[in-house]
Amino acid sequence: MTQTRGTRSFGFVETYRDVLSTPVDRRLAVVSLLSKIPYSMFPVSAVLLLSPRYSYGAAGSAAGVMLVATAVTSPLRGRLVTGRSGRVVLLLCLLGYLLGVAGLVVGASQRLPFAVVLLAACAAGLFVPPAGILLRSHWTATDRLRGRPSGNAMESALMDATLITGPVLATWLSVSARPEVPFIAIGVLTAVAVLLLAAPGGGSAPTSTPPSSAPRWASRSLFAAFGALFLFAAALSAIEIALPIHAQQQGVTGYSGWFLACMSIGSIVGALALGASSTLVSVKLPALLACFAAGACVLGLAMLVSPIAVLAACPLAGLAIGTTFARFYGALGELTPTGADGVVQGWATSVTMVGFAVGSAAGAALAGAHGAPAFLFLSPVAGAAATVLVLAARARPTGTHPEGQR
Repeated sequence: MTQTRGTRSFGFVETYRDVLSTPVDRRLAVVSLLSKIPYSMFPVSAVLLLSPRYSYGAAGSAAGVMLVATAVTSPLRGRLVTGRSGRVVLLLCLLGYLLGVAGLVVGASQRLPFAVVLLAACAAGLFVPPAGILLRSHWTATDRLRGRPSGNAMESALMDATLITGPVLATWLSVSARPEVPFIAIGVLTAVAVLLLAAPGGGSAPTSTPPSSAPRWASRSLFAAFGALFLFAAALSAIEIALPIHAQQQGVTGYSGWFLACMSIGSIVGALALGASSTLVSVKLPALLACFAAGACVLGLAMLVSPIAVLAACPLAGLAIGTTFARFYGALGELTPTGADGVVQGWATSVTMVGFAVGSAAGAALAGAHGAPAFLFLSPVAGAAATVLVLAARARPTGTHPEGQR
């Protein structure tokens, strides 16, 4: 498996060795890992802490409020953090986030009115440190120079890896110690990640274009790409919610974690392969979205056969998910004008979160009313619609990319 840049050939290991060839890149990879574990720990930690004191619905509401609050402020935080006072913004966001998490834990521990817990969750979401925005901006910029999506591929693989390990860590800490302990780990890991990012030479240096003079970034092509990203995120979250529901409906609840783990492993492999394979690099996003829609169909049909068939189909669907997700950020980078990476990545984060929320709600409603395979009415259709929007985005060149007209 090789990747070519000019006359130089890269194998799988050499590709990611090249991605981590500088001290800044290596530090940012550590930051990426540390910052993603808390994100994946939060939903499970909220359920384990809040459900015995309030209800399962209350726990879900707190996690949902935090998600919505994060989505609302993500574009603003993306715009501010890439300006001249980016490090100050990072540290202020860290302070607000830690206060919000602490308020949630204290409120639940003291059994204060649930409104207090919701306000704390909202504050934590409003001030989530924009480490992910900075990381995506960095990897997108370096991938643009390398001519291949290896940085974003690694970022996507790390996200999938933490989606497996984060909930396990949160559950172990809660059960073996106390339900409050996972939130201590969430705070510590987030603080370490932000301090590494904000340190001199940490990779959080401001861009050459301050927010007040940032170029006009909005375009019809970008809006079409955002629409496609929203549909893809909704389709993906509908699949993720349908899998554990299917396990429950079939009386094999213990398979729930295995379904999601197998799909995540396939996604990790797909993302890393995209960054290193010259064959996959040449596959365009519309084709990958079409493969994702086909994978969703295979997964839905497997549900009509047996849980074992679903288990076998999950890694295959994951391969399409990992390659598509990694490719999306490269496509957004191609449509982003110079100096606007931060704000575009901020909007991408917001659009993705809203898509996840909508897809989870719609997928759960369909699966509850008509059975888990009913997600076939949502995910493949959304994937096909995303393909159409991406084709529309590619058909409208922005002419603003520094490497030339598209």
